Amino acid sequence: MKSFLAGIKDVLLWSYERGTWQYDVLCLLIILAIFLVPSQYFGDRDRMKPGQANEIQPDASKAGAIYRVIEAGELQAFLERQNKTGLTQFPQEAIPLYLRDQLKRDVTVVELKSFIAPNGKAGYRVWFK
Repeated sequence: MKSFLAGIKDVLLWSYERGTWQYDVLCLLIILAIFLVPSQYFGDRDRMKPGQANEIQPDASKAGAIYRVIEAGELQAFLERQNKTGLTQFPQEAIPLYLRDQLKRDVTVVELKSFIAPNGKAGYRVWFK
């Protein structure tokens, strides 16, 4: 029993020298944990499924507002379908029109932020009620 507790102590304090089999086993366990544990356990929000970024999500920090990501190309295509390409330079006016068309109800934009995604595409983060 005493040797078992000593072994646990050595593992927790990482007291093995490099090159020993115990050190190699501990490193292997860490690598396996990184690759085998699903990403949702790490709280990884950057790895969303395709299309998941555009889903409506409530955001408590904006006092009951709903959060949505809109790609600039998606907004541009909408404005072209509506023959309102003049609003391309005014996203604060175009986005409420887009949201009304998508949601089939009146919306009030609480906050609007533009951003560039890691893949290089422009978009907007929109909080609305």
